[in-house]
Amino acid sequence: MMAAGLVASVLTAVGLWAAPWPIKFIFDSVIGHYRLPNWLQWLPSAPTGRLTALVAALLGIAALQGLADYLANRWVAIAGQQAIFGLRCELFRHIEAQGLGFHQRRRTGDLMARLGGDIQAIQSATVTALPTLVRNLLSLVGMVVIMLVLDWRYTLLAVALVPLLYFVTRHYLRRITSLQRRGRRADGEASAVALEVLTAMSVVQAFGAERAESRRYARATRRGLEQNRRAIVAQSEFTPLMTLAMTASTALVIFFGAQAVLQRQLTIGLLLVFMAYLRGMYSPVRQLAKLAGVMGRAQAASERVSEILETAEDVPQRSGVRRLARVRGELALVGVHFAYPGGPPILQGIDLVVPPGSHQAVVGATGSGKSTLLRLIPRFQDPTFGCVSLDGIDLRDLRLSDLRRQVAVVPQEPVVFRGTVLENILYGHLSPDRAIAVAAARAAGVDGVLEALADGYDTIVGERGATLSGGQRQCIAVARAMARNAPVLLLDEPSVGMDAELEAVLLDAIDRLSSRRTTITVTHQLWGLRRADQIAVLVDGRISESGTHDSLIRSGKTYARLKGLQDPAPALEGVGDKASRT
Repeated sequence: MMAAGLVASVLTAVGLWAAPWPIKFIFDSVIGHYRLPNWLQWLPSAPTGRLTALVAALLGIAALQGLADYLANRWVAIAGQQAIFGLRCELFRHIEAQGLGFHQRRRTGDLMARLGGDIQAIQSATVTALPTLVRNLLSLVGMVVIMLVLDWRYTLLAVALVPLLYFVTRHYLRRITSLQRRGRRADGEASAVALEVLTAMSVVQAFGAERAESRRYARATRRGLEQNRRAIVAQSEFTPLMTLAMTASTALVIFFGAQAVLQRQLTIGLLLVFMAYLRGMYSPVRQLAKLAGVMGRAQAASERVSEILETAEDVPQRSGVRRLARVRGELALVGVHFAYPGGPPILQGIDLVVPPGSHQAVVGATGSGKSTLLRLIPRFQDPTFGCVSLDGIDLRDLRLSDLRRQVAVVPQEPVVFRGTVLENILYGHLSPDRAIAVAAARAAGVDGVLEALADGYDTIVGERGATLSGGQRQCIAVARAMARNAPVLLLDEPSVGMDAELEAVLLDAIDRLSSRRTTITVTHQLWGLRRADQIAVLVDGRISESGTHDSLIRSGKTYARLKGLQDPAPALEGVGDKASRT
């Protein structure tokens, strides 16, 4: 379709080449007395008939040119829209495919700007500028060739200023593109600020920071505004210069051409053809000058989109990866080290084996590396050194999608999407069956909490679960993990911030969920870990001790000290009882 549209653009240019010739023959062979060329001798000899035929030819050329222009714009626009749709989807898929490290380094608002404004700039160039560019370039080149055939001397006069125009155009295009590039980058920063503020509005309003955030957004937006303003100024300087050069060329042709007509060295019709082509050249040159801003924005935007598309996946898949149906669930970490590029080590020499169906807890102070260790299991990140295996197979030798189907995650901050509770429970499930969701919630023991909502499982959840409490969101996350029915379960601080009653419901639900599944629980809250088969204590990225709850308490080391800090002192218990009674 794009090719057909470009062919139609060529036909439009052909129409522009042919349009002046009927006028020439009207002036020379109807009004004047010059003989028609041999290939037009079939026209009527009577002046009126000849005039009618030439006017009809003029109208026919205009009609065909209009039809070709319509088809060019329609086909190129439709093809361009489809191509941009494909590019936008490919960019989104590529961003999704990047590892967690990529998303931690990138600002979400800037990625949104690339999916939005940058793609829109490319779309404007593809849908609007491309047919205009092709049509005007072809028209310009064709007219110059025809003029050279007619009279090379007047053609040289007409294009005398082309070298100067070339250097002026090159200078301004570079300047405009550079300004647009900085403008697109600033717009991305502004989008990042806006998204950050809008997603944390409760905190912004709680601390009365609306005015400060408005100023911060205005500063970020003003940087883009200034770059775009300078680009507009450059564009405004460029267009009049092109107009002045074309006017000067036209004046030269008129001056010498009129003298040639007076001396009978040139016919009026031929001079009119030259003037028509000059006028035809003037329009494409102006159009091309106006396209400088559009093309500059598109080039800057395409560089930003390409920069993302050329980013390699942080978690690549090896060639010849193995397929998995369902695993037993034995996990092993051998000599695992992890550090972000250029950063300090987070995990150092982790050796840990989790037998199938067992419950492994990982505890430690904030920043000890617990969550990082958990992210290695579904390959959100890969270890810097060492190996993580599932059923004795290195995770890097497994197909990523197969691996992640073996894993269910209940995060500390459960993610809930806009939609119904039912849709959230079945998120990522191959079979969107209501019975599966209800059975999963009942099996986990959270059905009472979910059925108590306004419309039960059909309750509409707001964006990011804003209409639900933290406990209700966590119940959905537990039911979602149960519906996934994966052999490996990862729990990241699953009951933080819950009230005592809901915490009891969730702990009971997690017990049911982890039954007969290989479970790793990451927490710094130590109550409830009596159920764990094995507990590993992380200190500064290393396993300092490991064992059951009772054995670690008896050892009197780090775990026992942490447990003692979390146990309420008798004096404080009395104060709490008194405060409660008050």
